Amino acid sequence: MSRDFWVVFRYELRRNARRIGYLFASFALPLLLIVGLFAYQSILARDLAAQDPQEMAEAVSETFGGDLTAAGFVDFSGLIQAVPDDAAAFMRRYDTVEAGETALTAGEIQVFYIVQADYMETGRIEIVQPTFGLGQLMEQPIVSLLMDAMTEHVEGDRRFRLLDPSNTTFTNLQLTTLGEGSSDDLEGGAFLVVYVFAITLTLSLFMTNGYMMQTVIEEKETRLVEILIATVRPGDLLGGKILAMGLLGLFQVVAWVATLFAAVALAGGSGLADTVGVIGTLANIQISPSILPVLLAYFVLAYLLFAGFYAIISAISNSMREGPQYAVIFTIPAMLPLYFIQAFTTDPNGALPTILSLVPITAPMAMIQRLAVTSVPPLEILISLALLAATVVAVMWLAGRIFRVGVLLAGNMPRLRDIPRLVRG
Repeated sequence: MSRDFWVVFRYELRRNARRIGYLFASFALPLLLIVGLFAYQSILARDLAAQDPQEMAEAVSETFGGDLTAAGFVDFSGLIQAVPDDAAAFMRRYDTVEAGETALTAGEIQVFYIVQADYMETGRIEIVQPTFGLGQLMEQPIVSLLMDAMTEHVEGDRRFRLLDPSNTTFTNLQLTTLGEGSSDDLEGGAFLVVYVFAITLTLSLFMTNGYMMQTVIEEKETRLVEILIATVRPGDLLGGKILAMGLLGLFQVVAWVATLFAAVALAGGSGLADTVGVIGTLANIQISPSILPVLLAYFVLAYLLFAGFYAIISAISNSMREGPQYAVIFTIPAMLPLYFIQAFTTDPNGALPTILSLVPITAPMAMIQRLAVTSVPPLEILISLALLAATVVAVMWLAGRIFRVGVLLAGNMPRLRDIPRLVRG
């Protein structure tokens, strides 16, 4: 690699690392998402434990546009010995169903709850209302009374645990030994692995390569590229940009993963994992080191593939309005495996998932989905990686040929029939 290559690399690295958008996406965005998740789920869970029936009903009523102000109930289970003073004006007790229905018909109450005698065994509650209305179709007020009755002598922390009893741990054998999972495992941590990889791949690849496309098009619009080409070989110019953007993308992924690990560690150390279900699940995901090289290989090859695609687009585009429009040609097919996730769940070794995991443009997303839910023959993985690597070499060669001539065609959008001529130089 020549000296010019490293000059371009350092310049692009410094320039794009200082972009407000890149800094926000790398640091502020993951922090905001995790802080928001902690705050929302923690506050929601604590409020649920402390909210009285009338407040809960008013909140739901306001959501659905109703006007629920009075409700009645009859308790055949004998659990509700007394109605708390703060709920007595809202929740009225009746001794018989007939008395409650009479009050409902007279308009004294707007909804009537019937707690069945076998509530402790079945949890059955009947809701009676004069006419259908979403504002009255809710069980929270009576459930809150029942919880108060059953936890009257229970300490606060234990009462909260009764309201939120489950801190589920998913153990996916596929994530412990690569290739020994089953499609049912998708209900556990593997489902998160698929989407974490998809989101990471999408945001990092398309954002960093989008910056590269933007810089090339800006240099074309300002005619700066003509000066650069006079002093730097096109291959060095393109290679320096691609390497710089690749490192920025990798650093962005590291920042996101580090933030996630910090959130999981904080949740585990402070007990928030018990409250925040998503964080609790993430804390229990076990990813075998054997899957990490596969993830890394697909990530690197996918980045190089789309870097070549974006280089071609930036070379033939004349404005940032044109560039993203042409980029859709490559980005939508890359996301196809997510549209067929049902096929990957029910039959991960079927024809469609297998084909998508071998086609280079869909292979990164498709193969990771298959690895997360089933055993994939090592030969298929090797063939998929080989096809993807061969395509990367071809696309990078094509990008270099088109970039060499295309960057000088400012103001002239080449037609499809002109592409072979550009390739020949």
